[in-house]
Amino acid sequence: MDNKVKYIINNWKWQQAKKIMAETHKLNYFFWETTLKCNLNCRHCGSDCNKNEQFKELVSEKVIEVFEDIAQNYDASKIMVAVTGGEPLIRKDLFIVLQKIHELGFSWGMVTNGMLVDEDVVVKCIETGMKTVSVSIDGMEESHNWLRNNDMSYKKAINALKLFVQSGKFQVVEAITCVNEKNIDELSDMYQTLLTLGVDKWRIMSVFPKGRAEGNKELVINAPLLRRLFDFINKARQEGKLDVTYSEEGYLGPEWELKVRDNLFFCGAGINVAGLLSDGSFCACPSLSREWIQGHVDELTFSEAWETRYQNMRNRKWMKSSECMNCKEWKKCQGQSLHLWDWTNCSHMICHYNLLKERE
Repeated sequence: MDNKVKYIINNWKWQQAKKIMAETHKLNYFFWETTLKCNLNCRHCGSDCNKNEQFKELVSEKVIEVFEDIAQNYDASKIMVAVTGGEPLIRKDLFIVLQKIHELGFSWGMVTNGMLVDEDVVVKCIETGMKTVSVSIDGMEESHNWLRNNDMSYKKAINALKLFVQSGKFQVVEAITCVNEKNIDELSDMYQTLLTLGVDKWRIMSVFPKGRAEGNKELVINAPLLRRLFDFINKARQEGKLDVTYSEEGYLGPEWELKVRDNLFFCGAGINVAGLLSDGSFCACPSLSREWIQGHVDELTFSEAWETRYQNMRNRKWMKSSECMNCKEWKKCQGQSLHLWDWTNCSHMICHYNLLKERE
């Protein structure tokens, strides 16, 4: 059986599986946006986070109530909690909440910029049951510091990765990178750096036009950059020295699906993925715009929201508009990732499949 036939068969099976997942909507991944406060001022921040003390995050008691509700109604042992921000480590009661999340039976992992990571933080992560950690590395030192707007950010991030790896206590220590025009030529050097550090995985993503990145051509993905990125990832995956993958940013078409990541494209937002925003709103993931919010903790419990709302995410036929209307890849794509939807123009901000078809 040749590769083309295998792809067709696997894709058909995957489409059937996605239909079942949408119908059963078994929760297995839950984002907790701990805060919108951050100790950096990154040029590409989709959430437009800052140090503003006026950001009021949901109090710990309310957060714990949400996780208690989830544990009572679903199998906590099968749900991974992704701890995000802002910068999670800024939140003073973070490890109090995480200890309770751990006691309830959830697995959890954290995304951090590394600025506040030291030996004590690593110990607290171990004690409260952290399984995975992702540290942002966005280029070699000059490029990373430029994007993060801080001259110490690269050294801090590298040190954080070293401390997490050296502990030997986590299932996955991962570097995550937002590729742009400034760091695309540094991927090979970054690859060698991460190999030397001994990280388990390198997850690479492109920048989409949201928050501070909106309208910044130096940051937002384009066709030549995307093709160069995929050539690099494909080669790195063939070498097999480091687990390198492209994030689930969008449908890539038959030429690239499974070459740059392990699984065929699937946006699980509202299907098997949900989240709690820092203000107490229920979402599908923090990258989505506010139009996707499905309720608030003061209005209903999360389990009620999960069972009675999120319908516009589980049946996405309404997204078949504009350029998607006659696209032969619709069944495989079903409108791209929800965070790429432009509510103002009722269309997609970026279509990876069309980008990859563009000529140089």
